[in-house]
Amino acid sequence: MKALACIGMGKSEAAIVDGFRMAGLEMEETALAGLTEKNIKESDYLFVFSANYSPALSAVCQKALVPYLSYVTEMPAKALYDETVKNPCNYIFCFDAAMCTELDQRIPGRCFHLPLGAAEVDVSECKAGDPVDVCFVGSLCQDHGGDDWIEGLSDFTRGYLESLWKTQVRIYGYDLLKAAMKQEVFDELEKQLPSELWSGVEAGFEKHVLADMVLAGKVTEMERKQLLKAVSEQFETHLYMTEDAEAVSELPAIHVHREAVPSGKKKDIYRNSRINLCFAHRSIASGVPQEVYEIMAAGGFVLTNFQQEITENFIVGEHLDTFASESELLEKIAYYLEHEDERVRIAEAGRQAVREYHSYVSRVVAMFNTVFSEEGK
Repeated sequence: MKALACIGMGKSEAAIVDGFRMAGLEMEETALAGLTEKNIKESDYLFVFSANYSPALSAVCQKALVPYLSYVTEMPAKALYDETVKNPCNYIFCFDAAMCTELDQRIPGRCFHLPLGAAEVDVSECKAGDPVDVCFVGSLCQDHGGDDWIEGLSDFTRGYLESLWKTQVRIYGYDLLKAAMKQEVFDELEKQLPSELWSGVEAGFEKHVLADMVLAGKVTEMERKQLLKAVSEQFETHLYMTEDAEAVSELPAIHVHREAVPSGKKKDIYRNSRINLCFAHRSIASGVPQEVYEIMAAGGFVLTNFQQEITENFIVGEHLDTFASESELLEKIAYYLEHEDERVRIAEAGRQAVREYHSYVSRVVAMFNTVFSEEGK
């Protein structure tokens, strides 16, 4: 059996495609540019796959009458609010159960919850280095359009948003950004933000796009800066990111590494860090982000903000640990730095859990069976 993987579209796609191959499928790879209905038909593919959903790819597959399997591995995902999600060719797998519930109302029976995973890491190949106490590999999330658009807002709308952001930063597990969005505030924001933001969005879902693509990004930026500032003032903290100097001007105590970290090198950082922090993007309502699995696969200790689905996939305190406030984060960092044996035990248990239960081979088998087996239908 032969299938086509459209590459260059999301995190972990190489590991996922390898998972298909390890499961016995022949996978060809291509870029989206230049892919046509004719290409797909002539090659007689069983299905077309991509990491993350592509409206353009869905449109081509619909014309070619070939199943399109997409695995949403990142949030926010504006493409999920596109009209093309209703195409009958689509089988959308998403790591965030809350988003699946939302999508199921629009495309009943064609959106499936599938947690993320990780490729197996040979920890013997991880390069040893000087251990650091606390580490965060990621972005400060300043890619939400900047703050220029805020300056053009009325005093009321600006004050309303700032209050909303500050409140949301302190609350986990409930999305104020959609629930508390006043219509008059949205109307003003709709005029102020670039028209491209609304392009292709299905009518009725504009507030969702605003909340996920703009507002959640601002909350994530505020949260990460606030927490990293607090942590770095008390503990040796290293930040690996590629943003400019202005992004870390509020974090004078942190050790900043601005060089891009190749995906193959991240495992060395994770393994050599006593505590690896993870902060889920605030557009992820319930799911466990990719970084949690990758850190654990490398044998790193994970301390992450609490997400509802963590307890469905792991045992808190046995495979990883979580926090739900700044004070709890600081307390747990201090605790685990003082209790090395416990920290090491948890990290190893987490590595084994990912290896045994959260491989991408198991994930792609689940996808395939859902779409093609009689049992899955």
